[in-house]
Amino acid sequence: MSNVGLYLGTFNPIHNGHVTLTKYFSSLPELDEVLVVISPQSPFKNEEGLISDYERLEMAETVFKKFDNVRVSDIEFKMSRPNFTIDTLKEFKRRHKYNKLILLIGEDNLAGFNNWKDYKKIIEIAEVYVYPRDTNHKIPDDILSNNNIKLVDAPKIKISSSHIRELIKSNQKIDDLVPKEVLSFFKSIT
Repeated sequence: MSNVGLYLGTFNPIHNGHVTLTKYFSSLPELDEVLVVISPQSPFKNEEGLISDYERLEMAETVFKKFDNVRVSDIEFKMSRPNFTIDTLKEFKRRHKYNKLILLIGEDNLAGFNNWKDYKKIIEIAEVYVYPRDTNHKIPDDILSNNNIKLVDAPKIKISSSHIRELIKSNQKIDDLVPKEVLSFFKSIT
């Protein structure tokens, strides 16, 4: 039995910020492993411009294979879409006997957390570790005061996958924003 951090996202594409955060979370003593969970479709994002599910999965496996305690999961590929975090947590609980699930989310997500499907149940099933993001959103007091939500001193990331997709569309360089494995992936599909 272990404590696992769940880092869910579309990772479209994986960028250096994702790698930095994964490295940070995988070094926390209270986490035995981090699972990077590739989401086919977030309920808060439309599917336009998504790299295919299996290409994103392959990218993630290639990028994160160098980490000892990081694995990539396609658990949401077999679930109904869009993927809701509560359903993913329940599926992990059903399939695995982890001591503790810890959901890893950005501060920007916390601002709208009370809009997530069954958000109170999410907090019952898992602890929530929140990493800093540049955000001007007000976080509701009942969310901030919950003992199962912990603000962590992770590096602040100023890279976004949507910005990288825009750069790609306009034929601009992304070399300093993504791991070399992701660059190689884009070169192989263009």
